[in-house]
Amino acid sequence: MIYILWATIRPETFLEMHKIWMQRALNKNNIITKVAVNWEQHKQILKDFDVTVVNTDKIGVCYPSYVLSSNLECKNDSDIIIFASDDFNPPVNWDNYLIKKMDGKSGGLIVRDGYQALDFSNMLHPCITIPIMTYECLKKLNKIIYNPVYCHMFSDSELYLNLKEMNLLIDVRNDDDKQVFEHLHHSTGKRNADLADQHYYSKWKEDEITWNKRRLMTLEERLA
Repeated sequence: MIYILWATIRPETFLEMHKIWMQRALNKNNIITKVAVNWEQHKQILKDFDVTVVNTDKIGVCYPSYVLSSNLECKNDSDIIIFASDDFNPPVNWDNYLIKKMDGKSGGLIVRDGYQALDFSNMLHPCITIPIMTYECLKKLNKIIYNPVYCHMFSDSELYLNLKEMNLLIDVRNDDDKQVFEHLHHSTGKRNADLADQHYYSKWKEDEITWNKRRLMTLEERLA
């Protein structure tokens, strides 16, 4: 099975983007979507989905992602977990692509996103922009994708660091197929920045301080 975990404060955008994910999937019956929203009124908009209301005014994906991932129970260690977001477009037949890439493997994928550089060696804070991993990998992460100590920023850098230290990174960005999970980031002009983006950036310094402390911790301390 493939489990899509999706935290959103943009329910209308979620509906549009989720429709694209389903249209581009080869086997929709193999996909389960679980959604987290901050407020009850958003749950009403998404009444046709499995929705959890996290009841927090903390704007950012980290706490909602933690609620979803920590409560997830899969039948098989090989099941695939995706933490999707409102600004990612998958390639056609993305589900079949991921199944092939993860066949016989356990870990977290780094896919092309059309945004990040393919060479992380000169990056100050490498990160995984769209988490994709096996359930076995999620359990090794103590079922934490993005740590809830963050609001939004730098949580993806901690995920990268944790997977790297655990030797669980599966980098497919330079494979011959060159499939892209397109990151529609506002900094590249692929969409307009909105109020949510502004709020994320308003917490940048706070999250950066948290990251600079936590990246010096041991892996065991970060996963505690």
